[in-house]
Amino acid sequence: MAIGAGEGNFSAKSRKSDVVSDALILATAAVRSAVKNLLIVRALRDNADYEQSWWLDAVAREFEVIAAENDADIARLEAERQRAKKKQGRALHPADFRSRDAPVLKRRIRVLTKIAAKLREIATDEEAVLALVAEARAAALDEITSARHDPSPRAASDPAERAAGLAGLADDLAALAEQRSAG
Repeated sequence: MAIGAGEGNFSAKSRKSDVVSDALILATAAVRSAVKNLLIVRALRDNADYEQSWWLDAVAREFEVIAAENDADIARLEAERQRAKKKQGRALHPADFRSRDAPVLKRRIRVLTKIAAKLREIATDEEAVLALVAEARAAALDEITSARHDPSPRAASDPAERAAGLAGLADDLAALAEQRSAG
């Protein structure tokens, strides 16, 4: 079967809805991974119990941070677009936008606006946030369980040795947290 022009996997112009969907998948995966890691750290280092309201707020804030990054990109691109509209001729480097680039910049702005709105929509959808946290909790539990049942020769089989190893890990996490707050 012959592939026509613009029909390849990477050459076809992406639909705005596909770009938005892909960005939401990536952002959600990033938040889920961050939640999983924080669940582990809070359990091991902070000995914190799971509090649903805390996680609802934390996940909503994380989505808002990503949405705000999109807002900053929108503002930057809009300023670039306004400057580009006044510039004719050929670009001198990749970031030298010209009047013919204004429609592409406008499309990027529309996509980023849609992404930011969808991120904020997810952040306020309690059911979606709780589902994300549940997935992250399952992944965290799976990671902790698989680490605990590591059949490798390095895995400690003696309970006292394992407790000492976990205490060392907790100390390492505390030291990292201290370094982070000092730096």
